Parts: sequence; C-alpha cells; structure tokens
Amino acid sequence: MAKLTLFPKEEKSRLIGELAIPPHTTEALDSYFLRGWEPGGFITSILTNDLYGAVRSADFSNKHAIYEIVQWLTLEPIVPKNSWGHEKLVSNWLYDVDGRRTKFVDMMEKLLIWQTLKE
Repeated sequence: MAKLTLFPKEEKSRLIGELAIPPHTTEALDSYFLRGWEPGGFITSILTNDLYGAVRSADFSNKHAIYEIVQWLTLEPIVPKNSWGHEKLVSNWLYDVDGRRTKFVDMMEKLLIWQTLKE
C-alpha cells in the first residue's frame, strides 16, 4: 500500500518554477501534518510566519526554497488552514486540540484508500 503523504509521488520534490522543496523538507512537513511531530526551527518559523527566523535557520537548500514552501502552504488545497499561521495554531495542531489533526489524518487515510482502490 502507498505511503500516506501530502506530496503525491509524481511531485515528491515540489517544483514551482526552477526551484524545488527539498525531499528532507517534504518529509518534515508530512511528519508535522500527519503525525504531529514537532518540526525543526526552520519549518516552525515558516509555520508561524516568522520570516526572520526562517531565513536565519534555513539550510542551504531551504534558503532557496522559502518562497516555494510558503506557496505550497497557501495554495495547496489539502493543507488545513487551522494548522499553521501563528504559534497558537501550530501548538494546537501539535497537541491535536479538538482532534483537529486526527480528523485530518482520518480524511487523508480514507482518500489514500480510495485512490488505491481506483488504481
């Protein structure tokens, strides 16, 4: 069975223009959104809209992908809007307040099962 991910297999490195979101970053984003794992400083800065912190803590690959990551967060319809934007939303997502992350993961698992059955 396919692995549950927010990044479809045909775009594991999300391309927008010439740059890509690095694979280690897509894995960290999957871990945050699907498992509630606390991300590192760079992704936490992105998720909490801390531009200075994001630029300061980005590795070489991510310094060039900040725009693409923000575009993915804001334009990808599957990304829950109540999971990022400021510290309180990120904290609520990590601690699964009101079961918001659990509900999202349940929906994603059902979607994956449905897509797998259609293949």
